[in-house]
Amino acid sequence: MTEGGVISLLIVDDDPCVREREQAFLEETGRFSCTTAVSAEDALIILPGRFDAVVSDFEMPGLTGIAFLRALRLRGISLPFVLYTGKSRDSVLEEALLAGASFYVRKGGGTRAELVELAHAVRAAVTLRASSF
Repeated sequence: MTEGGVISLLIVDDDPCVREREQAFLEETGRFSCTTAVSAEDALIILPGRFDAVVSDFEMPGLTGIAFLRALRLRGISLPFVLYTGKSRDSVLEEALLAGASFYVRKGGGTRAELVELAHAVRAAVTLRASSF
C-alpha cells in the first residue's frame, strides 16, 4: 500500500467491459490504483510486481481463476486474492477457499452495490494480511 493508503490492485478478467467497469469504479474511489490483465497467463508475467492484491475472474480461456491462484501459491506469491465470478456453484466457492482465496465475490450485473462489495473484500483482504505480519 502506498503512503496515502492506496491499494495497488491487479485485475484479471478476459471480458473488457468487466475489467473497465471494475477499474473505473475502484479508481474513482481514490483508494485503488489498478493494473489489468486479460488472462491469468498475462498476469503471471506481470507478477510478482508491486501489487497489494489480485482480483480474478474464474472462467477465462487458458487457466481458470483457481488454477491461476494455485500457480501463484506454487511460485510463493501470497498476495490477497479475491475471486470475482458469475459462477454460483458451491463447489467453486469451496475450491477457491481451499486453494487460498481470501474472499469470493459473486459477479452479477456490475451494480454499484456489487462493486462496493468487491472493494470492501479487497480492502479487508489487504488489511487482514497486513495485520498477520
